[in-house]
Formats: sequence, structure tokens, C-alpha cells
Amino acid sequence: MFKRVLIATAVSAMFAAPAFADVTISGSAEMDLMYKTNQNAKGDGKVAEEVAVVVNIDGTDKLDSGDTLKWRLAQKVETPGRYDSFGQREAWIGYATQFGEVRFGNQFSNQYRELDGFASSGQGNLWADFGSQQVQYANAITYFSPKFSGFSFAGQYDLGNGRNSARAMELTANYMGYGFDIDAGIAEAQNNANASSKAKIFGGKTWGSSGDFTVGTGAENKLRTYNLDVKYKMGAFDLAAGYKRNEWNGDVELAVAGDKTAVDQFLLAGGYTMGKNNFNLGYQRVQDSKTDGAKRDDGMNVINAQYNYKLSKNSVAFAQVRHHMLDTAGNASVMTRTAQLDGFALNSDKKDSTRLLVGTWTAF
Repeated sequence: MFKRVLIATAVSAMFAAPAFADVTISGSAEMDLMYKTNQNAKGDGKVAEEVAVVVNIDGTDKLDSGDTLKWRLAQKVETPGRYDSFGQREAWIGYATQFGEVRFGNQFSNQYRELDGFASSGQGNLWADFGSQQVQYANAITYFSPKFSGFSFAGQYDLGNGRNSARAMELTANYMGYGFDIDAGIAEAQNNANASSKAKIFGGKTWGSSGDFTVGTGAENKLRTYNLDVKYKMGAFDLAAGYKRNEWNGDVELAVAGDKTAVDQFLLAGGYTMGKNNFNLGYQRVQDSKTDGAKRDDGMNVINAQYNYKLSKNSVAFAQVRHHMLDTAGNASVMTRTAQLDGFALNSDKKDSTRLLVGTWTAF
């Protein structure tokens, strides 16, 4: 610690009259009031409230070379579930040049951002939070390419334990033009002690935490995720279609035992905007899982509808309904977390689950 203080003092002494870099604060505040059915084995419902405030602190400094040094420090305060301190949500330093941008540190998975952004209006619980993809990389190195005629790509690598035995990597691409917004991605994570049906932080159980790997315990795993999402805007109408494939191999916490498990997902959505009013309707299909070649009757259909009303330039009010329909009662795909299905009791003999929600969201 003493040595670090001396280094910082020596560096700061180089600047007799330091100029301050540009710093901005942004974020969002969301309030949700909801009712959820089938929250226990008896089928009882539950009223719940969620308030989430995200705060981002971003800095930039124009270097003498013409390039830009960037950084972000972010947190999310969510009540009454958890408190995320500064840096757990995001904490990275980046360098932007004419050849692209490189970032180092705690970052979201680019594939997860694609999935979460595509599955808007309440469809992200199964599209982005259920699956073999990672949510966040605490020890990431990321490259973002410049745009070429509407096309761009990004590569991401998590150092894991510093050896090939535990690491994660992904490649994502995007094209925007002629009304289309197309995203594609492929990701692979290897030897994560916390691998399960829920998308998580690579190598960790909490935000910003990493380093919990299976290496040395005799257990191994490998997770792969593929996605292709297409949006098309035509006047006041928005249309979307997506495909995602989840693959789990080895020692993974799933609702079914085996060596190789795969689940395919499909999503169709449409929206219409009229003045301050926006209407959205979506359908999602989670196919039956396959484990070591055997199919399990655990698929489900999801219907989602949401109405948004623009309160101001930065704020919106919304009402949403989300309805899950299981092919077989008690078999909610390979998931082991009730939160992935709006708290629906996985041991229930019910086949349906519904969530009604009203709330507001504002950006700052």
C-alpha cells in the first residue's frame, strides 16, 4: 500500500497545473409494482415491489496523440433485494482510437447486452437471464471495431484463472441499414464452478466477483451460446425475430442429469407507436431440452404484452402482462431457479404462471 501511494504521488507531481478530464453522470430509475401467480406448491399468488436505480460515472480524457482514454464506474441499488457497491456493476478503463476501442476490467458480456436489448418489453427473463450465456466478465479484455458501412464487431475474453483451463470468450457482430438491425453472437465459457441454467457472472456468484473455478476439483464443464436476432422498422411498426441455442457440457447445475444438454429458443415480437403511445406483443418458445440424445418433455410457451406511455422526454409509464405455459407441470425446462420464471414454484402441479406489472422508468 505504501509503495502504491509513493507511485501515485510521483506521477501526480509531474503535473504542476493538472487539467481535469470530462466526467458525466447518467443512469436510470425504475419502479415496478407486480402481482405473480403460483408462487408456492399450493398455487398462491404474491404482490411484490421492486425499485432499481442505476448510476453510471463516466470519464474521458483527450490524449496528446488524438486518442481518448475512457473509464466507467457503475453501481445498481435495488431494493429490497440487494445493494451493489461502486465498481461491482462495471469498472473498466478503455482506449479509443481510429482503429477501434479496447477496454480492460469488469464489464458486461456483449452477447448478454445484445440478448437483453433485443428482448425488450419484459421478454428478457427467458431470453437473456435463462441460458448458457454469461452476464458479466470481471477480468475482461474487450475490443470494439469501428463501423464499416453499417457493420461492426466485438471480441471479448475473460482471463479466468490465467490459464487455458478456465477462461471465457465471445465474438459478436452487428449490422444496421435499410431499416434492419441484425445481431449475431457466439460465446464459450470453460470450467466455471457456478455454471447453471441461470446466466451468471463468469467465475463468481456476486456482481464484480470472479475466480471460482472447477480446476483442481476433478470437475470440468464447457458452455456455449449462439444467437441471431433481427429487427426491422417500417414506419410506426417494429418487427423482430430471434433464435438462441444453449449448450451445457460436463458438471453443470441443471434440472436434469447428464453430460450434454441443449435447449433451443425462438422469439417473435411486434410493436406499434402512435404519438406518445407504444404497444408491444411478443411470443417466445422454449423447446424441449435434449440430454445425451434423449428429449425431455419440458418445453414452454410465453406470451408477453406491454403498453408504454411517454410521460416526458426521459420518462415512461408502462403496464405489462407475461404468461408462461408449461408443456408439463413441474418441468420448467432445465432451470433450477424460480426467479427465472417470475418466482413460479418449480415443484407446483400447475402448468401456467402469470405476472401483472405496472411501473415507471426514467433516464437521467
